[in-house]
Amino acid sequence: MQNNITEKRPATSTDEAYTDLKKFIGFLKGDPEESKNGDKITVPYSVSEYIGEKIKSISPIKMLARVTYTDFEKLDVVMDRADFKQSGWIIDNKPADDQESNICKKSIELHELFARPKVTQRLMDDKAIRIEDFIKEKIVSQMAYAENRAFLFGDGISQPKGILKYDLYYEEKTEENKIAAVKTGEKGKITEYDQLVKVMEKLPSEYLCNAVWIMSRNAASTIRQLRDGTTNRFIWQNSIAHGIPNTLLGYPVIICDDMPKLSEKDPTTPVLFGNFYEAYQIAERQDISLLKDPYNSKPFIEFYATKRIGGDVVNFDAIVALRCEE
Repeated sequence: MQNNITEKRPATSTDEAYTDLKKFIGFLKGDPEESKNGDKITVPYSVSEYIGEKIKSISPIKMLARVTYTDFEKLDVVMDRADFKQSGWIIDNKPADDQESNICKKSIELHELFARPKVTQRLMDDKAIRIEDFIKEKIVSQMAYAENRAFLFGDGISQPKGILKYDLYYEEKTEENKIAAVKTGEKGKITEYDQLVKVMEKLPSEYLCNAVWIMSRNAASTIRQLRDGTTNRFIWQNSIAHGIPNTLLGYPVIICDDMPKLSEKDPTTPVLFGNFYEAYQIAERQDISLLKDPYNSKPFIEFYATKRIGGDVVNFDAIVALRCEE
């Protein structure tokens, strides 16, 4: 799989990072010296960096998508659907005629995401517990859950625009901003090897190099049982070692519990295949603010963490869906 490369601000010095972390811990524990400036702080860079990296490691979509950090309230992405054709050969010291291109700009708005971890005073007073680690992990788990669901189902108004909020097309593409799809022919079932092959064939070859499957757990359970109609071999190959994903038809499989499940009552889209690094753009600010509230959730102490993040599909050609529908 393709590595997710992001640009980050330069790291602070070791001494400065240690001082910031010490102040942060003092704020969490109610140190009068660190609390005199109010009940809200910006968490140290080392903490926000840890939270960001940990979320990326457990959020399937974020792990695969392109992530860009910004200091602005939106990220402008220039898209050229013929970009891979914008090269050629020099003839007589002159470039060949320009290829046709379809250039447009998409602005990805950043939205406010929050997490509200709670602790008890006894936990805060326990010297054997690193309270900063406890709160960091709570923020990670809560934000990762909200982010991943938004990257799939978000409305694009108060949260990122999700992949599955876009319409699908099954034959020829007649409108922009739609995702190619293959129908299984019935609700709640994936029964044919050929259906998955058709999904692969719909993805343009320039995106196959780093393509992966994303699917729900029960869809994976069904697909595991499918065999190649010619060789009678299972098309699913189990991982041969820890850290190496299972493969389906030669491409890695990522299990995502937020993906729709197979349902015999309603049509669902339990499987996506594509190059998500090219398809989905995430933009976020790395700063995380933290508010301490010891009053409104008694007997708990509540911490209200916020950050700004957005996301949207920027290349619809790089994703294909399998739709369980008649």
